[in-house]
Amino acid sequence: MKIIERGVLPNSEVYFHTASEAARRMYFYLRCTGHFYCDENYAVNRQSYSSFLILYVARGSGYAYIENRRVELSEGYFALLDCFAPHRYGTQTGWEIYWIHFHGVTAREYYNVIVQNKNQFMLPLNPYSTARDLERIFSMFDTQKRTVEPLISKYITSLLTEFVIYNGTQRQTTQSSGMEQVLNYIAENVDKNLTLAELAQKAALSPYYFSRVFKKEIGYSPHEYLIIARVNTAKFYLKTSVLPIKEIAFRCGFSSECNFCTTFKRIVSITPLTYRNSGQL
Repeated sequence: MKIIERGVLPNSEVYFHTASEAARRMYFYLRCTGHFYCDENYAVNRQSYSSFLILYVARGSGYAYIENRRVELSEGYFALLDCFAPHRYGTQTGWEIYWIHFHGVTAREYYNVIVQNKNQFMLPLNPYSTARDLERIFSMFDTQKRTVEPLISKYITSLLTEFVIYNGTQRQTTQSSGMEQVLNYIAENVDKNLTLAELAQKAALSPYYFSRVFKKEIGYSPHEYLIIARVNTAKFYLKTSVLPIKEIAFRCGFSSECNFCTTFKRIVSITPLTYRNSGQL
């Protein structure tokens, strides 16, 4: 349903859910979920809302308060707030957010552990992947038009587990591991027409965020790295086989022999034939 609220733009949606008695006894259960597009006027300042809130910043930036301490929330951040107590959050620049208000028999215990670990706010390695659980919950109402309460509980449990185990100091190591998987995939498929969307999917990231992470971790854009990987593979064929230059070009994913020779010379500074006949490795 549409919502009229200060700062919430017209293309936003919110859905409310009345949990079954069984869900209240057994599961994490949903009170409401939304996908909001907000301008700079959006701000929430409540005394109580009888639920816990998980909020994900898909675009833009905003803020939240914990015990009068303001925390900045940029793109990719998740926040967990105790809405039984006074709570404040919003944006001064505009943002796109997914969110759920939920409760459950163990919700308070989860929250206390997360607070003890100081993990109420997190920027996970793969925010796009983590956000899928929020999007799946929202999608049950927005597109599927059917709710499965055990699945809702499963997705909420998955999100809370991310908060529990989150350790920001481990991001660099995990990022490197994630990128290694993509690098291995490129190495095994240099002959194919690999797209940015395909590589981003392998890393469980949005194409935009994947490009930023890849550049930061590897030092090249995904396209630049793919070209270098193709040239390095071509070097191997040139030195270890008698395959014609044209055949090597196609085996390494180049669209034509001319394109291969031009690219090879730009990167290596000599032609493929000169490289084959030289003592270079």
